Amino acid sequence: MNFSKIEKWIKDNFLYYIASVFLVMAYLSLCFLDNPAGIEELRYAGWIIFAVGLVLIFLPMFVFRNKGKVKKGMDWTETSILVNTGIYSVVRHPLYLGWLLMYIAMIFWGQHWLTIIVGFLGMTCVYLISRQEDQQLIEKFGDDYKRYMRSVPRMNLLAGTLRLLLQRNRC
Repeated sequence: MNFSKIEKWIKDNFLYYIASVFLVMAYLSLCFLDNPAGIEELRYAGWIIFAVGLVLIFLPMFVFRNKGKVKKGMDWTETSILVNTGIYSVVRHPLYLGWLLMYIAMIFWGQHWLTIIVGFLGMTCVYLISRQEDQQLIEKFGDDYKRYMRSVPRMNLLAGTLRLLLQRNRC
């Protein structure tokens, strides 16, 4: 590997590592920072958010393998066509939305200022990753992806669901 390839790899993956470190830090804060005065209802909501996040993290693997025409032996993210059906007709980045929900769940569980700060820093990284990925996908799929971006929200599950319901009611 030459230096320019290493430099590109670091540039492309840096935010992933930082976001991962923040997620681990948020999780560890749950183990070491006790907040017995926290709001119990938020902790229960955290579990629901966590469950939705897990589904959103793993669902893209199945959708891409079934709809993305991934060549045999390739990583499930190496689609050869733009996938815009299923969960991808609701949000463009379900995996990143799931990752964001993991942070929110940990904030709700911990209810500590340090967990909140780490969570927001991690969520910022994930948001930046999603913007970076949009640019990469524009390079890969061109105008088709630009049209897709205009019609499907990045990570707003509520807006995407409402848009889809309104579209179906018109038909």
